Amino acid sequence: MAAAQDLASKLRRDDAPLANPGTVVLSYRKAVGAVRESVVTIWVRHWKPRNEWLDDRYDLMPHDARRPAGNGSGIVLTKDGLVMTNYHVVNGAQEIMLRARGSTEDVPAEIVGMDGATDVALLRAKSGTWQPATMTNSDGTEPGDVVLALGSPFGLEQTVTQGIVSATGRAEIRGLASSLQDFIQTDAAINPGNSGGPLIDGLGRVIGMNTARYGGEGIGLAVPANLALKVADDLLKNGQVRRGFLGARLVDVTDDVIAELKLGSAVKGAVVMQVEEGQPAAQAGLLPGDVITAVNGQAVTSRARFLMRMTTFQPGERVKLAFTRNNKVQDVTVALIETPGTKSPPKTLEWELIPGLRVALVDEKLRNQLLLPKTFQALRALTDFKTADGTLKVAAGDFILRVNGYGVTRFLEDSDEQYLERLRPKKPLVLLRLQQKSGAETDIGFPLPAVK
Repeated sequence: MAAAQDLASKLRRDDAPLANPGTVVLSYRKAVGAVRESVVTIWVRHWKPRNEWLDDRYDLMPHDARRPAGNGSGIVLTKDGLVMTNYHVVNGAQEIMLRARGSTEDVPAEIVGMDGATDVALLRAKSGTWQPATMTNSDGTEPGDVVLALGSPFGLEQTVTQGIVSATGRAEIRGLASSLQDFIQTDAAINPGNSGGPLIDGLGRVIGMNTARYGGEGIGLAVPANLALKVADDLLKNGQVRRGFLGARLVDVTDDVIAELKLGSAVKGAVVMQVEEGQPAAQAGLLPGDVITAVNGQAVTSRARFLMRMTTFQPGERVKLAFTRNNKVQDVTVALIETPGTKSPPKTLEWELIPGLRVALVDEKLRNQLLLPKTFQALRALTDFKTADGTLKVAAGDFILRVNGYGVTRFLEDSDEQYLERLRPKKPLVLLRLQQKSGAETDIGFPLPAVK
């Protein structure tokens, strides 16, 4: 199981720098050919009302054009069918289908995990052998590099557009739903349906994941591959992203800050405005007015760049920060902690509801796997249950919606034991409302089995 969750060892990578910059290339067919088998079209049916998911906060264009229902793209990461796409492509999905290049068959997929803060989602195809893309170090991407965007805009599969990197480190884009932003900006056309597809370099290596178009023609945004893969790895291992907490409020270096702190005009970074008492920043000795300029030896030139560097670290990790204080360069090592209020992934609650019938509480992980609405609450039967005369009453996979009149709703203050006691039938007759695999709901009743 551990090997199956080691994403880094299963990726195809090529981190060599681009050779011969400035060379004129008359065709990028080799670059496109290197990745096109790794680009899938994603078709989605949504649980949410149509007007909600058509209001696409990753398409900051006038509302005179709208994408066709449920169309997006994805990047194949592994041979066994791990596919990376955007959170906003699959959020609220009732059904997800993947279509490989040149195929007429759609393969169902499940959600491994999603992260709205970075707009990254990880899917798993339920069958088939897949062709993984070659990933590369997106930190080596620079403005002026030639890039190509692949995907299925407006349902037109395997569409390729070409441009250059316009800028890197774009952050705080107003209107986008993601709260952690570190985009590659490109003038390669990114249209509805391109979301989740790869942005590649001139060698066909993935440097980013197409995510949004902004303002007007010629402004597209992509999540850098390094960030997207870090998130995908967390989703594979934990089902969610765990981010280390520093406990400080920061701002950018501005002219006012330079004047207030008497900084040199060449100083760039993130200015500490406040440290929270008892938190890692305060314990490490950081003070208001310190300007953080590097994280583990990598320069940060703005608050946004600093925050994005910090998202690559998990609770418990120690991070070396370089900072200036009174125009003197210093460094300090900070031990990060879990973000306050963050809940660890819950263990799946499984138990015997009645003798002979094992059930599991439908949790977030199961909702993702089965593509159930977020509001859906039920128990799922793990085993067939038959009465003493051999009659099948509950089939494995059936959902139990009510038990003796009580809805399956777990209150936050309930412990596992309290919840089990609340639901476990105590009357001689067991009454269950089931939702069967067909989707039909039915009520059944039978005597409470004797404890053996």
